Amino acid sequence: MTGRIVHWILLLPVQIALALLGLSVEILRGFTLPQRSRTAAGPPLQDPVCSIVVLNWNGRTLLEETLPPLLEEVRRSGRDHEVLVVDNGSDDDSLSWLARHFPEVGVLALPSNLGFAEGNNRGVAAARHPIVILLNNDMIIHPGFLRPLLEGFADPRVFAVSSQIHFPAGKRREETGNTRARVRRGRLGLAHLPIEEYHLRRSCLPVWWAGGGSSAFRRERFLELGGFSALYSPCYLEDTDLSYRAWRRGWHCVLAARSEVTHKHRSSSRQRFQQRQLEVLVAERRLWYLWQNFPLHILLPHLLLYPLHAQEELGVGNYWRSLRRLPRVLWERFRQPGRTVSHRQLRRWVNDPLAYLNDFQPDRSERSRVPGGRLRLLVLSAYLPHLGKHGGAGRVFQLLSRVAQQTDVTLVSFVETPEEQEEVAQVQPFCRRIETVFRKRFEPLSLYPYEPFEEFHCASFRERLRELLLEEDFDAVHYEWTQMALYSDLLPPWPSLLTEIEVNYAAHYSLVPVERHLLRKVHLYYRTLQTLYRELEMCRRVGQVVCVTDADRDFLAGYLEPSQLKVINTGVDTGYFTPGEEALIEPDALVYVGAFRHDPNVDAMRFFCREIFPLIRRERPQTRLYIVGSSPPREIQRLGEHPGITVTGFVRDIRDYYWRAQVVVVPLRTGVGIRGKILEGWAAGKAMVATSQACLGIRAQHGENILIADRPEPFARWTLALLRHPEHCRRLGLAGRETARRYYEWDALAGELSRTYLETLEPGGSPEREQREKEEVLS
Repeated sequence: MTGRIVHWILLLPVQIALALLGLSVEILRGFTLPQRSRTAAGPPLQDPVCSIVVLNWNGRTLLEETLPPLLEEVRRSGRDHEVLVVDNGSDDDSLSWLARHFPEVGVLALPSNLGFAEGNNRGVAAARHPIVILLNNDMIIHPGFLRPLLEGFADPRVFAVSSQIHFPAGKRREETGNTRARVRRGRLGLAHLPIEEYHLRRSCLPVWWAGGGSSAFRRERFLELGGFSALYSPCYLEDTDLSYRAWRRGWHCVLAARSEVTHKHRSSSRQRFQQRQLEVLVAERRLWYLWQNFPLHILLPHLLLYPLHAQEELGVGNYWRSLRRLPRVLWERFRQPGRTVSHRQLRRWVNDPLAYLNDFQPDRSERSRVPGGRLRLLVLSAYLPHLGKHGGAGRVFQLLSRVAQQTDVTLVSFVETPEEQEEVAQVQPFCRRIETVFRKRFEPLSLYPYEPFEEFHCASFRERLRELLLEEDFDAVHYEWTQMALYSDLLPPWPSLLTEIEVNYAAHYSLVPVERHLLRKVHLYYRTLQTLYRELEMCRRVGQVVCVTDADRDFLAGYLEPSQLKVINTGVDTGYFTPGEEALIEPDALVYVGAFRHDPNVDAMRFFCREIFPLIRRERPQTRLYIVGSSPPREIQRLGEHPGITVTGFVRDIRDYYWRAQVVVVPLRTGVGIRGKILEGWAAGKAMVATSQACLGIRAQHGENILIADRPEPFARWTLALLRHPEHCRRLGLAGRETARRYYEWDALAGELSRTYLETLEPGGSPEREQREKEEVLS
């Protein structure tokens, strides 16, 4: 460590001088060149003819392996592709061997070894066709090599298309073609990352540089950029430099992973250089590449920190010798034309291929859609869709299982426990693909995080979704629960829906009236405003917001465009809840059903057991209350210690308790959204007493299909009236069941959701949509 500090002190004046020189060059550039200029995209090249340039130096034995599969590939293509061997002053029998065995191959014989850069530049200049493929003589192509490379030039922005690179069997794979670069702690790192599945599914994805020994280039642009720079002669980093300069002009370098080669690595360079010489040669060229190209905000930290690594990476003596080309480096930096792409943009596109696809191929879903084919739907769900534990998850399951009959559904969902992971089997038959992510401790998005939204911000979910979107395209996206729109930034502008299972700000506002402590009441009001801001931000990211009740729609109507809001109720399976002949009613039995992770259920039971149930027991001491639902907290479990109260916790089949009940009670004071427990009670044919808050948005009519009371005394009075008169219970239950059957059957609601998906794919005034609306009115 002491040696590093000494080197840093000794080299610091030099580094300061380099920084000042770099700053001076940028100032001079500012006076002589615009920093940004428009670059013509040029025409797309559909099925172009190419010239294949093979650079050779004393590589006759390598050409024996390279040329036969290459010429066979050209023959199979059926096109008049040119094959040109550029001989870089070989003194073996390469030229005579070519003349004897491959007279059909063009030859450009150079008088001496001009190095990698100039040898290839001469070949490109001599090529006849608009696309030039540069191959080292130690590259062996795989069948199907040509087509993926050439297809990449259908995009007029593309400058270079690189192949996937393999190494011979038994050798560590040092190259793949999936190239990256980053500067960390003053050092430039250049790397080949693994090829992922999505590289094979996509035609082209961005890379930092296209390898000069296995890539295709637009000849005109190659020449306009001046080709490979002689600065890097005799070899290494010429392609990295050229690709960077092309990117900054707005010309893209991409990887076509389905084009493959095998590289017999350093077969030529090892003939000229020893291993340490190669290491030094590469290290000094990394410095020149940085100094010539990178912006000052990256160069300045590099210049400050690099002396700490100079001895280890290059050696101080070699570092001093590397400065001999500093004037050429600065001249190259000064003479670069105006730039249209920033270094930051380039890093974003290469490091995040999904951002590249979203920026440059936002319509890729439309282009890949099969006319008349099934809708490809992506569902992002905060909770795993399944039955038995969670009302919202049950709603999503019921609708998804039905729309899947006409739709290819891909589901990405959080799960919360290993036990819940087992419930994937419920929804598996209805999905083409399912990805699940365990939801752990949330990662704050702001200095003042608010849990209802940020508890679903999870890096692992984001990464899983990113991988999926790199592999597949979808016709529409459905966010189940408002919080899932946190991930909308990963998606292009595909048609999108968001289901407000519960309007969050309204649910929080419902807590204000029941809170008695003034400071807590003020705090709840502040949280309501905070939630409203977040909620509207999420809703404005999507094209359609689906509410579960008219009341929920009204909560949002003043803030969103009316055309953006749609109501699709939660439903119920009346057949499933129909009591069998063996179902027996327990006289004087009250039942409440709710998942107790949902705070309104906890408040409802506190309120009922404290203020209503004692009034009922005073008149009818034999009355029993069954509190049914998963995850009861300790305060709910303690209610089971009171006379006449049973807390069951999770039960496998809640129908047993609905059927047992003489009266179902729903004393909710907080929360919004549709109450599945009322629909289930109706479907089971049960008489119910509920608060008006519980009946928001439901076709509840006091005295017709339900009894409604908000204060403890009338709530207890109506409940006692039903317990005393079983015939009234039966009449009220039959009316409730008819309401559920007529308005809340899942099949009808799923049909409405399917139509909504189709409408999102059509412009607002499309003839198809107008005709369908006319038919619905007439029917």
